[in-house]
Amino acid sequence: MSGNEDPVEPTHEILAMADAAADAASDTLEVERSAVGLTVTALDAESALDLVTERARSATALTVAAAASAAAEVAAAAAIAVRTQTAFQASKVAAAAISAVESLGGDLPEHVDREWARRMAATVASRVAAEVVAQAQLADEAAVRVGEAVELAAEGAALAALAAASLVEVAALTAGEVVNVVTDSSVETQIAAHVAVESTARVAELMMRRASHLYRSPLVLELRRALEHDELRQHYQPIYDIRSGAVVAVEALIRWQHPTRGLLPPAAFLDVAEGPQLVTPIGDWVMETAAAQAGKWQRAVGERAPRVWVNVSGDQLGRRHLVGVLERLLDDNGLIPRSLGVEVTERQLARHLEEVSSDLAGLSELQVPLAVDDFGTGYASLDYLRRFAFDEVKIDRSFVAGLPDRVSVAVISSIIALADSLELGVVAEGVETQRELDKLRALGCGFAQGYLWQRPAPAEVISDLLDAAVAG
Repeated sequence: MSGNEDPVEPTHEILAMADAAADAASDTLEVERSAVGLTVTALDAESALDLVTERARSATALTVAAAASAAAEVAAAAAIAVRTQTAFQASKVAAAAISAVESLGGDLPEHVDREWARRMAATVASRVAAEVVAQAQLADEAAVRVGEAVELAAEGAALAALAAASLVEVAALTAGEVVNVVTDSSVETQIAAHVAVESTARVAELMMRRASHLYRSPLVLELRRALEHDELRQHYQPIYDIRSGAVVAVEALIRWQHPTRGLLPPAAFLDVAEGPQLVTPIGDWVMETAAAQAGKWQRAVGERAPRVWVNVSGDQLGRRHLVGVLERLLDDNGLIPRSLGVEVTERQLARHLEEVSSDLAGLSELQVPLAVDDFGTGYASLDYLRRFAFDEVKIDRSFVAGLPDRVSVAVISSIIALADSLELGVVAEGVETQRELDKLRALGCGFAQGYLWQRPAPAEVISDLLDAAVAG
């Protein structure tokens, strides 16, 4: 959520969760009322229903929804206060928010854990209030602080929703068990029990959808800030000549040094960077960092400097943007031709070949090597190998992991034969065992990378490997 968006909107969505949770609570109480008429043979079922009622009372998410709703209301009020750019107004909002939260327990129904709800809401609200009071003193940054305050509330609500979803899932499972137990009870009771199962399941589904949305929105904001605050890191994984054992290239792999979650792999955050608004600046950062490091290695070890391969997204291609960036970087860093390469996945070629053809041709004109990543997995026509000057194909890890399976051997042998006939290099990805390496060597594969040699590591670690190779 950006700073200029309406901060009140999330409140309505969270209140919708509270309404759905209330319906589930009502349905569950109906189970309890209908169970009054059970016969002696259904006493065990009545006991089981008491258990699910208790769990449902705490798991229908009414408690959590109340806390999340309070947090969202505090965030909305905080945003309005910040816009006034006065610490006085912000302080009043904070005080009112805390007072409202402390009285929350008295406003909740009897069957809700009021103390837990008060603590949950107070924790979220106090964080928002503290942020408002501190940042409202910086009036010139008011617009930015609105977004930060609302984000804190959204994160709290997301965590609350995830917790609620887990509890609701337990309640739904328990209600399902009750249905099996009450086989000798009245038809009305069995129907009511089924209603309880369905209603709690609906709440769980709603909570999970909302939690996913709330989780992604703050992550996008954090990722934008990561670019500004220098939190991104570049690691490199060596690519080895299978015959000589020499490091001939490295693959640049992005990481995120998150301030609270530690070092994150790309799978943990790149899926939220959809579209050119985030993919392009992140991709440019990766390319600029890789080019600068390639220049350092070139100056340090000369001709022994490894080629640096960089993965690019489909969103970076198709607008000639990447060609312009690379042309500038090659010149700025004094890189020799073919020292910086670009990897494109076969899936991207299968989906966007015509769109990216201009960029691929432009990169070839700059003498930038091209590689097809995840070769054999994208269901693409091999016509692209004829149309464009690719230099390498990379065998996907899924085929390497299957060695020495007959099918994997056949697929890898076919890829190597095709590449040899087209005079392309072949790199096997994800080599982890000596047996895989021995089989690849026997099949005639020229290059490989994987944990068998080196995990992705900072540039300093790779520099030590290169220095050791030069000294040896």
